[in-house]
Amino acid sequence: MKNINKYVEKAQQSGIRHISDFVDDISDVIQLTVGEIDLPTPEETKLAGINAIKNNFTKYTSNAGTLELRKTISTFVKKHYGMAYDYKNEITVTVGVSEGIDLTLRTLCNIGDEIIMASPAYPAYITSTKIAGAKPVFVDTSKTDFKLTPELLKNAITPKTKAVILNYPNNPTGTILSVEELAKLAEVIKENDLYVITDDVYDLLVYGSIKQSPSIVTLPNMKERTVVLNGLSKSHSMTGWRIGYVLAPDWISKEMFKVHQTNVGGASSISQAAAIAAMTEDSNNPAKLVPIFEKRKKFITDYLDKLNIPFVNPEGAFYIFADIHSFNMSSWNFSIWLLKTYKLAVVPGTAFSEYAEGYIRISYAADLTTLKKAMSRLELAVKSLKIINK
Repeated sequence: MKNINKYVEKAQQSGIRHISDFVDDISDVIQLTVGEIDLPTPEETKLAGINAIKNNFTKYTSNAGTLELRKTISTFVKKHYGMAYDYKNEITVTVGVSEGIDLTLRTLCNIGDEIIMASPAYPAYITSTKIAGAKPVFVDTSKTDFKLTPELLKNAITPKTKAVILNYPNNPTGTILSVEELAKLAEVIKENDLYVITDDVYDLLVYGSIKQSPSIVTLPNMKERTVVLNGLSKSHSMTGWRIGYVLAPDWISKEMFKVHQTNVGGASSISQAAAIAAMTEDSNNPAKLVPIFEKRKKFITDYLDKLNIPFVNPEGAFYIFADIHSFNMSSWNFSIWLLKTYKLAVVPGTAFSEYAEGYIRISYAADLTTLKKAMSRLELAVKSLKIINK
């Protein structure tokens, strides 16, 4: 038999999903792994999906998405980014943000290009870059509060660099870059004539006084070189509906369309109808989620303080990136041991690149009752390690 695509062969299964393979064989496991909110999709959004089925809106739509949804996204984007995007030529509705990541990288990358990404990096960035025939270039941000800085970015750029991926609020750390920090990165990006791919899927799930995480696309002269990825999975608890969208200049969108049309054809008609309701009648859903997540975050961080486990205090999203270096175990071994011995599933840091070794990601997208049980199990695990290491 002939070899399969070498770029696919070199890609690895997501470490987040890999840990789930072990969960399947163990009963009574508390899973704090996958980034999926436990709360239901908002009522008006669900009703719009139900009505779409009842009204037989179950056929193909325009490949780029229905005009009504793209108009809705354009209005939503104008309000939240303060920017105008042409619904006909600059917006593509995707099958979740995951398709948007793959679509963007396959459109922009030539074989051998380099894509810079801050580590820890969401696994799909890594895999999609490799499948596109490009090379992921990781920037270790562990010494800069898990933030990409202009100095780190400059040091990573080579003649082969094509684009920089930004993801703030970050998965897995929850860090955010301020407008001032983004502006400094933007200057380096413009000086080196690079593209930017900004994954803003958590931008409305932020804590403190701000209502939305800043995005680099809003800065002067950045729209022309920026591809924005966003969607409804996190903000509206719609992971299973699989609706995302890509914002890009028309000349990039035109090329993306070729990949999108060939790859998926188009997003679900039913999900698109629901998405319109999510962005109109249920547009305030993220604001309802934030106080819930703030309580959960405080519970987890207070517990980790009690256990003397250092962590990155998240400014957005719904993850805690906890430091387990003191346990003298690799993040993978610790995660498997925790799963098998205490039936608690977390994600090892190495799922987000080798530079995230020594950390675990804990999702608090679960109800407080579940989180209390989970932390009790973690406490037992930590106490047993301390006894062993005495």
